[in-house]
Parts: sequence; C-alpha cells; structure tokens
Amino acid sequence: IIFVWIVWWALLKIVLVPLTGRLWCTVCPIPAPGEWLQRRGIFVKRENKPLSLARKWPPKLDNLWLQNFSLLVVTTFSPVILTLPSATGIVLLAFIIMAVVLSLVFERRVFCRYFCAAGGFVGLYSLVSPVELRAKDAEVCRNHREKECYLGSAEGYGCPWMVKPWRLQRNAYCGLCTECLKTCPKDNVAVNLRPFGSDLLVQAGRGLGEAYNALIMLTCALLYSAIFLGPWGWLKDWAGDASLSGRALYAGVFLAINLLVVPGLFLLATALSKGLSSVRGVSLKQLFISHAYA
Repeated sequence: IIFVWIVWWALLKIVLVPLTGRLWCTVCPIPAPGEWLQRRGIFVKRENKPLSLARKWPPKLDNLWLQNFSLLVVTTFSPVILTLPSATGIVLLAFIIMAVVLSLVFERRVFCRYFCAAGGFVGLYSLVSPVELRAKDAEVCRNHREKECYLGSAEGYGCPWMVKPWRLQRNAYCGLCTECLKTCPKDNVAVNLRPFGSDLLVQAGRGLGEAYNALIMLTCALLYSAIFLGPWGWLKDWAGDASLSGRALYAGVFLAINLLVVPGLFLLATALSKGLSSVRGVSLKQLFISHAYA
C-alpha cells in the first residue's frame, strides 16, 4: 500500500508526469505480459504472425470515455482500494488480465490507449511536460511512403499506441515506447525539450472526453480532501461503509458529483463568461472544452 499509493503515486504525479510526460508508460509492467504473448517474444522481434486476432479498434470508441469510466470505477472505490492490500492486488491483477485479453483480441496496445485508468490523466497532464517525441521534418515524412514508424520493420514494431508519428502534435497519446526511433529509416524522429505547457496551445485533438477527464481529476481532488483530510469523521466513515446500501449510496453521490454537479457548475461558469465577454463565433461546447484545460 505504501509503495503503490504513496511512493509511486506521488512520484508519478509530482515528478514524472510534470517533468517527463508519459515516461512511466515506457516502463509500466501492466501491459507487458499481454504484449509479450501478442508478439510471441520478449527481447527479439519475431517476424511470425502475432498471437492475436488483431482486430481493429472501433473508430467510434477512439476517445477517452472508456478511460474516464475506468478512472471513475477506481476512484469510487478508492477508500477500499487505498487501505486494503488485497483490494489493491485484485485491481492490479484485473488490469493485467484485461491487458492480456485485449492483446489477444485486438492489435497493439488497446488497453493502454483506451482502458488504463491512469493513462487518461497521465496523457492529459503530460501536455504540460517539457519532453516531447516528434518528427524532425514534416517534409521528409510526406515524401516517405513506407511509414515504417507506424507499420513496423525488421528493426522494431509499428507504433503500439496506434499513433502516426508524422502527425503527432501533442503528448496525450504517445507512450514514449521509442519503437518509431528504431524503425524510422530516415532518422527523422527525435525526443526534444521544449517550454512547459507547449501542448496546451495546440487546438487539434481536444475533445469533450479530455475535458471531462480534467474535471474528474479536479472533483476527486476536492472530494478526497474532504473525505480523507477533512474534520468530518462521519464522511470518512461513510466512504468506508462496508454495507451494500451504504456503499451504493456513497458511489451514487460520488458519481453524481463527478458527472453532473461539478461539470454543471463549470458549464454555468462557461456560459456566464461567454455572455459577459460577448464572444461570437465560438460555441458553448467549444468554450467548455477549452476552459477545462486550464
């Protein structure tokens, strides 16, 4: 419990994400067993057919909503997960099993891209990081048709995160796996240092799923401050209530505040700002999404 939820959690949120973006995703052990099975190997790239049905991920689900749901499930039951070692073990084991199953059904790292509870906010907050992986020269990519960085080659695998490196403008969905560094025959991919928060200025790729992810993180921070650190003993007792009815009521209130109350207040503030500023040509939805990144 101390190692996972105090040492690792603090290291991830205070050091790794703000300074190095998705560096944790580079070494995360959870998807490893599934990926090893899928690739039929660990250290050496094999040319034989992947051990997977290799189905394409549905385009309609190419967003952050499944990760938001996964995050909400974990945060709703965090009073139990954070205090019982067995609960933490069950959650981590469930993630590993899910990653293995998804690797055997779909191509590449579907679990990391669309299901990982931590992956959504790690990607979102990595927009602030001063580290990025980008193509050096867009013209070189435009004239090179083979696209080994995405499709793979004898030197390495195609992007496990289903990201096209030549189109990469933000850190949100790049797992820093470095496969494209190995496979690009033009040596046209680099890891760069840049000013903090550079990706927050990029409009492309923004969406309602990401906005809600930011609001979920904000809401959880507020609720946890009250539940775990506040002076209200009854609130902490309620969060840890072992009865089915008590836990169901707590979960319902927790989810309602996350999905309705705080987003509703945020929408109201956005509407007021739109009215007071007399902004024209920008929809309320666009403003809601843009303001959420702050």
